[in-house]
Amino acid sequence: MPRYSIRENRIKKSSHPGFTYDPESESLTLESQSMYHTLFLSSLDSMEEGAGWGRISFDPECSGDAVICIYVLALDRNLCEVEGKEMSLDSYLLSEDINPADRLLMLKKYGARRFVGESDVLLYGLKGRYLFVAIDVVGEGSAVISRIIVDSRGDNFMDTFPEIYRERNSFFHRYLSIFSSIYNDFQQKIDNLPSILDLNTCPVEMLIEYGSWMGIDLEGGFLPEDVIRDIVKEAYELNRMKGTKKGIIRLLTLILREEPVVIEHNKVRAWLKEENIDYPTNFTPKGVYDVTILIRKRITEEVRHQIMYMLDQYKPVRTRINIAQMDENVIIDSNTYLDVNSKLPEKKKAVLDGEMSLDGSVVI
Repeated sequence: MPRYSIRENRIKKSSHPGFTYDPESESLTLESQSMYHTLFLSSLDSMEEGAGWGRISFDPECSGDAVICIYVLALDRNLCEVEGKEMSLDSYLLSEDINPADRLLMLKKYGARRFVGESDVLLYGLKGRYLFVAIDVVGEGSAVISRIIVDSRGDNFMDTFPEIYRERNSFFHRYLSIFSSIYNDFQQKIDNLPSILDLNTCPVEMLIEYGSWMGIDLEGGFLPEDVIRDIVKEAYELNRMKGTKKGIIRLLTLILREEPVVIEHNKVRAWLKEENIDYPTNFTPKGVYDVTILIRKRITEEVRHQIMYMLDQYKPVRTRINIAQMDENVIIDSNTYLDVNSKLPEKKKAVLDGEMSLDGSVVI
């Protein structure tokens, strides 16, 4: 059964004054400051004169007094008459220079059906090669429209009955359409299963579920979506490295988008003792279970909690982790005192005749 899914490609060809289209969620959101809120779709061509149409449905989300109206028209010719001249009805409906109210009047002029407050409509009474659809939102409030689908047939079961029962738009036909609609909705969900199982396209809720299958707790919405997606993609490798320095570095790289420096205090203590070096007074090696992570940028307290929550799932047992933030810029607080001969370093460039440049090792 032919089915038309109104997605990004068709929305780009449509006219939707007063709506903003989001390609990620494939939804149209009402713009409150606009006077008109109408979606005019480019015509759907069945390639057959006198073709019957089955069903149009979409997912509406309305609040306030907003009411959604659907205008549907079927014609065998994609033509209309404007000021005594024939022109393409598509061109008229999709023209941004024409008032949306006048475009709706043109649909009514040619006998378009109007459905108020409906999001799932049977079109059995319509016949024509071309189907024209407009969705208009009136009243105060907000509205979001998504998953617009048009079925050219509308039922799956009529052909299984004797011909005497196959009268189109009869009570029996419309009654069977209830079950056809349920069947089609289930089939749509089944067809979408590959995208739900794909880590690049599945919803965040599924990513969290997939992470739990690998023993990673990502609930609570404490990480951005792109970070969660990357962690789940590498969950198998991360689990293989769990409890190791390499695993900690890779996990933090995914969260921070840059590689941190991990210092194991037991190795520092052993190295200082072996080389007979006195460690600086501002860095005192701690116990054998202590690890310091140096991050090359300043992070918020929220990000620090995110890091610690994830490290608790991947760090070795009994390890105590400290986080130190580094900054490339010189920062002086209000209690800093500079003596007469103190100088803050500053990068400068010098250019001589002949465009000869001097690097930082040259002093003038």
